[in-house]
Amino acid sequence: MAPASLYSLVSFLSFLAVFRLAATASAPVAAVWSEDTFGPDGPWTAVEVTLTGTQKIAMYPGREYQSYLLTSDYCNQNRSLCYANQAGLYNDAESQLDTTGSTGQIQYQSGPGYMLGVDVRGEKATSWVDTVTFGGKSIDSVSLALLNASYMAYPNGNWYPLTVGCLGIGAPDTVNQSFSSNDGPPINASLIPGYLWAHNTTASNSFGMHIGSANPPMPGSFYFGGYDQNRVVGDILTYQDDYTKAITLKDVSIKVVDGSSPWGFESLGGLLASGNSSITSGGLQVKVDGCSPYLTLPKSTCDAVAENLPVTYNEGLGLYYWNTNDPKYTQIVSSASALEFVFIGGSNTQNISISVPFRHLNLTLTAPLVDEPTQYFPCYTGPSSSYTLGRAFLQDAFVGANWNAKSWWLAQAPGPNVPSPSVVELADGDSAIKASSNDWKESWTGSWTALKPDEVNSSATVSAPSASVSPSTAPPPTGLSTGAQAGIGVGIGAVGLGMIGAIIFFFLRRRKASSSELAASDTAQKAQNGREDGFYAPAKNLNSPGITDSTIGTIGQPPNAMMHAQAYQQYPQQYPQPLPQQYPQQYMQQPYGQQYGSELSAVGNTPTELPGSTTYDRHMLDGTEVYKHASPQQGYASPSSSQPPSYVTAQPQAQSQGGQI
Repeated sequence: MAPASLYSLVSFLSFLAVFRLAATASAPVAAVWSEDTFGPDGPWTAVEVTLTGTQKIAMYPGREYQSYLLTSDYCNQNRSLCYANQAGLYNDAESQLDTTGSTGQIQYQSGPGYMLGVDVRGEKATSWVDTVTFGGKSIDSVSLALLNASYMAYPNGNWYPLTVGCLGIGAPDTVNQSFSSNDGPPINASLIPGYLWAHNTTASNSFGMHIGSANPPMPGSFYFGGYDQNRVVGDILTYQDDYTKAITLKDVSIKVVDGSSPWGFESLGGLLASGNSSITSGGLQVKVDGCSPYLTLPKSTCDAVAENLPVTYNEGLGLYYWNTNDPKYTQIVSSASALEFVFIGGSNTQNISISVPFRHLNLTLTAPLVDEPTQYFPCYTGPSSSYTLGRAFLQDAFVGANWNAKSWWLAQAPGPNVPSPSVVELADGDSAIKASSNDWKESWTGSWTALKPDEVNSSATVSAPSASVSPSTAPPPTGLSTGAQAGIGVGIGAVGLGMIGAIIFFFLRRRKASSSELAASDTAQKAQNGREDGFYAPAKNLNSPGITDSTIGTIGQPPNAMMHAQAYQQYPQQYPQPLPQQYPQQYMQQPYGQQYGSELSAVGNTPTELPGSTTYDRHMLDGTEVYKHASPQQGYASPSSSQPPSYVTAQPQAQSQGGQI
């Protein structure tokens, strides 16, 4: 064989090895976090995804199975001011024109109740599939649920519009969701982490999440296929199956971490069961939900905490307003103190605590919930399907899961002084994670105030220090799996071999190259440079008819609302005629059949799910089948119909999960 041919063969095989390694190497996929914050009850951080290749939408992460999206039709219910515009609305008509999205012939419709800690009412969601880009990775046929007319119902009888959808983050032992079809076999829809794992993008069907906070500013952390070890502090609780399954909350307490106390005590426990004989020493069954905003707890518990705070209960919203004119208000919300949630470990003898500083419990209500911005304490006593620890809690908690290992974890998250990411890749069978050696108290230094005795004893207000989000000195990111490290080493060797072969090959080829070949190459290059298609899609007609004023941003809305509105103008679609009032008449002043001050029974009962919401079972999802990572199930079941939600005063016994330490 001629030397040139030999070198050419070596070079070609070397490059194939490099390309194969590049194609099969796995790594955690990080979320892109929005620069904006959202919600009339936060503000809250959110991740950004792109649908149909062009529609950028912010979503709260935390839903099992389907991702719930608000559509551009949603704003037709309220043309004067649509708060959902800020995060972006999904234009299903555009996705159909671009041939990326469709119903996929899925007949099943889930109920609107996708949040565990509040009551969501309205029309059923439309099942949908579309391509989703997450962290630069494209996922085909993602399982979606489109919301066109769903609202949050509060004790005052009013239904308020939603503002942000919720991103599906997988499900136990599940790669994709399978829906029954009237004609033909079941229809598959992708779950994002399952798809990434099945396509060797990540090493496991898993996620790790800490949502961070808006005030003090702390960026969120979210990975598919791994987690940031620096977002895990102290002991870790390990549970099985669903991360939304009920776990045991043993107590709620107030504690002072540093400085003088704004109260007459340093620590006060027993608040969970205070004034409620139905809550025994066995604790209370609660769920963790990234879609829900509040701390949804028994009113007796909320009242027990509120007795020690300068707050006033608002019966209409089921929330507590801070009395901002009270000197104790600034002392408490600026102090180095926290609301502590005590969970039972697997041994039932050791307790694990997760603390939420009062700086994170000084949140803001805005329109449409209130006319003027109002500071509030997020303990919620209104209607819900279960007691729930939502985003108010997850500001300071890490949660993650390895779905194929059917394990999930809950731990304390750090404060604003979080070190640079130390990303750990989760292997397929990993059922445990490791915490960092960071100190939680130190992570809050500079972001709260260690009160002095004279500040506590006076009526002067106390200001919280300005938080700095600059990462502190930290070790370099670590945690790649052994396989990944080995792959990198092999890849480097293969690259070196390929480069040597390529240099020899191209050196010999250059010596033998003829002038005619060079001329042909030059001609081909000119032809390529002259192309006007292939790299950029033809511009669509910006004057296309069919746009309505419901997609036009109103004065005072964020700039990105206008950006989404302009994108929708390209696509003609028919919308129903607007209703004359701000909100649909049938969605206003809905009477409730009972008083919401009534308690859900604490122990010995299973939370009654709102009909129409998803009851999570690793084999079935509201009448749909799910494929396991090992082998798909055979056959399918017809989806069940969803009924309007009802309210209960008794909470049947739930099989609790005791966390293992």
